[in-house]
Order: sequence, then structure tokens, then C-alpha cells
Amino acid sequence: MQADRNEAMDHLERLAAQLEAHSFQVCLTAPAGLDPRLRVVNPMEPTIAEDVLASDTNDGEWWYWLSWAGRIGHASDVVTAAERVASVLHVIRR
Repeated sequence: MQADRNEAMDHLERLAAQLEAHSFQVCLTAPAGLDPRLRVVNPMEPTIAEDVLASDTNDGEWWYWLSWAGRIGHASDVVTAAERVASVLHVIRR
């Protein structure tokens, strides 16, 4: 449904802004026939990246998900979702 696709894009745009504010590189894409996704890259280590999706559940609530079906958090809490994505992409320098 186009409305769901547009809402997913809106949620991902908010998350992208939050992650950019913390110096992550982001790229929002919406390929035909696929769910919109936000590619998030750790600029300190570009090989560490993750795709994030936004989808609604049967009750109409929107959630952020990692590409491997790991639920990150509720779409209304962008700050917490961004922190969780950052923790997945964190690099410890020695």
C-alpha cells in the first residue's frame, strides 16, 4: 500500500536525521517492489554497516527493525532507536 510505504519513509527520514546528527552516514532508498530501507554506515569503519526498516504491526504500531529481523524500538522513540543502531555499529579502537 502506498500510504504504508510513505509512512515507512517518514519514519526512516526521522531516524536518518538523528543518526546524521551523530556522524553516521545514511542513505535512504525505496527500490520498486521492496520495502524502503535506511543504509547506515559507521564512517570510522565503512565496512560496518546495517540496513534499517520501518514497518507496522497488526495493531498499527510502527517499529524500527534491523535487516536480520531484530526489532530496534518503537518508531515514536527515534532517540532510543538511533542509540541502538549506533551500538550495533560501534567500533572499539585499540
